[in-house]
Amino acid sequence: MIRYKAYKFKMYPTSQQAKRLDSFLGSSKYIYNTYLYKNEDNKFFNVSLEKKTLALLCKENEWLKEVDSTILRTTLEDLDNAYERWNKGLGGKPRYKKRNSTLSYRTTCIRSSYKGKDYANIKIDLNRRTIKLPKISEIEIRGYRKLSNFPYKIVNVTVTKEAEDYYALVCTEQELTDKEYVLRNAVGLDLGVKSLVTTSDGVVYPHMDKISKYEKKLKGLNKWLARKETGSKNRYKVIKKIQKVNKKLKNLRKFTVHQITNEIVKANDLITVETLHVKEMIEKGTKLLSKYITHSVFGEIVRQLEYKSKWLGKKLIKLNTYYASSQICNHCGHKNKKVKDLNVRVYECERCRAKLERDLNASINI
Repeated sequence: MIRYKAYKFKMYPTSQQAKRLDSFLGSSKYIYNTYLYKNEDNKFFNVSLEKKTLALLCKENEWLKEVDSTILRTTLEDLDNAYERWNKGLGGKPRYKKRNSTLSYRTTCIRSSYKGKDYANIKIDLNRRTIKLPKISEIEIRGYRKLSNFPYKIVNVTVTKEAEDYYALVCTEQELTDKEYVLRNAVGLDLGVKSLVTTSDGVVYPHMDKISKYEKKLKGLNKWLARKETGSKNRYKVIKKIQKVNKKLKNLRKFTVHQITNEIVKANDLITVETLHVKEMIEKGTKLLSKYITHSVFGEIVRQLEYKSKWLGKKLIKLNTYYASSQICNHCGHKNKKVKDLNVRVYECERCRAKLERDLNASINI
């Protein structure tokens, strides 16, 4: 079985390389916005037809000829994907890329051979800690200190700029050997607002404490931003500070979720989790509850458990959304509808008098 795995490296370009990267990022933004404007009145995007018009656009804008040609095509593919998601109801209408937003471009790895020698336009050397991208000289990178070489087949690289920092997301193709499934340990997981994950073994993973600290910073910076004059240098400086805080917040969520899912998948062979309609929960909940649900990233937790279980030869079972795990006693099976109220944190069975923490009871049932 083939799996696609991405490796994210932080790049440290020279001033000349940074200018080149900014030029490529700007070109990708220009292509995206140009074709979005051209197709604004339509609900469908014909990517194969629009690719044929790229040559004409490059003639009108000579500077586009200096850009890696694969970037122009992949940008149109990204726009086509945005339209597809919109039509399927998975996202909103495609929006224009803004100057101060996180910009990105994707370049495809092209291979060839000549006189028995193999060539590729993208190369990673972990001994020298460098990455070679099309039309850019070798850039210094950091990340994955435990890897001494990079033997994987590179499919493409996505370059992003976040708060003045450059990153390379390298997508690789790897052969995954099927592992024999042996059931030794099984666990049930309850995803909640009070604690992020509660396992049937009694392990509780609390919510991320530092989120409130970053939220407080963002609130102050946004007030500061509102007082700045549009287009001024001071406004631009505040925007960069906001981007840095948002990046820290995103990295905190990502690190916490990966840490939790790695521990659970490695320790158990069968994982059972409830299926939650997060969008519906956010819409129906109070303002405070919706905020906590958004920060809890339930969907990302389940997504990571799903693909990591597949990679490691484990099994993941998703229960029905409407299974009343919190209301059923795990000892005698009696259903207590009073526990439906989220303010009730301790489950007390009216029949067998069993008493335990609400989330633990739910995880055992699951």
